[in-house]
Amino acid sequence: MTDTFSIKKGPLVIALMTVVFLAAMEITITVLAAPAITRQLAGFDLMSFMFSSYLLAGAVTTPVFGRLADLYGRKRMLSLGIVIFLVGSALCGAAQSMAMLIAFRTIQGAGAGSIFTLAYTIVGDAFPIESRAAIMGAMSSVWGIAGFIGPVIGGFLIEGLSWHWVFFINIPFGVAGLAILKFSLTENFCRETRQKRRADWSGLVTRTIVFVNAIAFLACAAMQGIDVYIALYLQNVLGYSAMIAGLAVLPMCFSWGFVSYIMGKLLTRFNGKVVVILAGVVQLACAALFVTLDASSGLPFVVVLIFLTGFGLGGLITATTIIIQESVGYDKRGTAMGISSFVKTMGQTVGIAVLGMMLNMRLVSFFAEAGLVGVDLDGLLQEGGGVADALGGAAASALAGPGGGLVVQALDTGINLLFWIMLAATAALLALALFMPNIYLGKETEEEAPA
Repeated sequence: MTDTFSIKKGPLVIALMTVVFLAAMEITITVLAAPAITRQLAGFDLMSFMFSSYLLAGAVTTPVFGRLADLYGRKRMLSLGIVIFLVGSALCGAAQSMAMLIAFRTIQGAGAGSIFTLAYTIVGDAFPIESRAAIMGAMSSVWGIAGFIGPVIGGFLIEGLSWHWVFFINIPFGVAGLAILKFSLTENFCRETRQKRRADWSGLVTRTIVFVNAIAFLACAAMQGIDVYIALYLQNVLGYSAMIAGLAVLPMCFSWGFVSYIMGKLLTRFNGKVVVILAGVVQLACAALFVTLDASSGLPFVVVLIFLTGFGLGGLITATTIIIQESVGYDKRGTAMGISSFVKTMGQTVGIAVLGMMLNMRLVSFFAEAGLVGVDLDGLLQEGGGVADALGGAAASALAGPGGGLVVQALDTGINLLFWIMLAATAALLALALFMPNIYLGKETEEEAPA
């Protein structure tokens, strides 16, 4: 007796796009809401933990969900993950302190660990590589849709209601995704096959997989400079609204979707190593240009730069995902994708933690160099307050200046440091790509033996 796996392709694609949209909306809206959340809950110094707790929980659960999906089925584990994610979203929306929000984000992240892992695992199961490019392009286009709808809905919710609703909005999308998934995917796993898979870990560690995962780790770490801190830069350095900051990121969603659409075809026609290197070169050029941004940069230049970054980061993330999918068979794909998602999420977690720590240290150092000690970092983001809310006593009156210029300088300097770190991470991943094995999908790679 063997496993059976049947799908309704059209509804399945809709179901997967719906659940990916769920996670994409959560990211775009939460990043947009971060300044408002930290203002109300007085937790600027904890802002990075709001993201890292979510990412760390996801990192821990992705390999677990991946392995369980190989043993008990993709559909069952994805459905469980979505339910956990929705429970976490409801709790986040009800949070009354930064500590509560961070704790509830951990629950939300634990459920999210299944979404990207198993959505892309199912794509690898259900579609051949030639048509998979189009499917992954369509799924990546969801980020463009979420990038457009998210800022519009998020701006309305934050300014018209409150930031709590950026979490409550996940619930209807999650329910819809669960309903469509139930209809479109049928799996039956036999007991004998499950017993064999429990002890079989062969083929999951090869030179190709090790290099690809290392590159993905660095790409996801570098990506946090854009995903999290570009909104802070646009709002608190350039002075734009939350809605404008959200819309400015939208072009990257479309360039990411486009490069995802063509990536499968590129990987079947050319050496995968060359494709990864080209994507790395594009991202290195973009990272070098981000370093030039300051308080005088124009919004059009920033938007164009964000758009071009979609080709670099989108190419790297999509290429590494497809390579991992093709490196193992069906019976190990869930585990391989779980490990890959774990590595990517750890890259995001480490990236946001390091960037958050470096930003806080740079801000403290900046004010110390200006002769100010004990600056309240929460006050930096207070609406209409600027330095006057961050400093106390005579120092505030003497150094605030018109428009809170000292705060802008501090944040500009701190975020610039983060862009330099993003550049260093990109240079490191490109160096790794130069030494990775040749990869010819559909053919035997340069080596397949365990490392």
